[in-house]
Amino acid sequence: MATHRGNVAYDFELFEKKPPKAQPSLNLIKNQKYKSRDRMAAFKAVSAIAVVVSVICMMLYGRAELTELTKQVGDYNDSYQELSSEYTRLSAELEGKVSLRNVEETAKNELGLSKVQSYQVEYVNVDEGDGFEGAGDVQEPTLGQKVSLYIQSFLEYIKIR
Repeated sequence: MATHRGNVAYDFELFEKKPPKAQPSLNLIKNQKYKSRDRMAAFKAVSAIAVVVSVICMMLYGRAELTELTKQVGDYNDSYQELSSEYTRLSAELEGKVSLRNVEETAKNELGLSKVQSYQVEYVNVDEGDGFEGAGDVQEPTLGQKVSLYIQSFLEYIKIR
């Protein structure tokens, strides 16, 4: 459906190229207050990143140390098991060598010993009671001997001799 406009003329200015409008100039106002805030925010961000990185590094180092110590514990446990089995073997070997039966056989076969017979036993009667019999005339040590004994006992006390 066509509209009838009548006698209206077309406005061709709408299709002409117009020179661009002058854009208003923007002047940047620098405020020192905001500048210091920006610097502080940047400093805080860098500090936070540094803290996070250092914590991660410490965690990695701790894990590495833990791994090394765990390996050492495993090595020591293996060594302990070997030494324990060697101890058990040597104890069994010693038990076999020092058993009463082996000692009796060694005494009988190699040394020519025999068990004690009744004619070899001699009983001692001690009815006289306890007593002490001195060695006889004992001389008092001289001053030089006393000093020498004192020096020897002192050296034994401090464990030089």
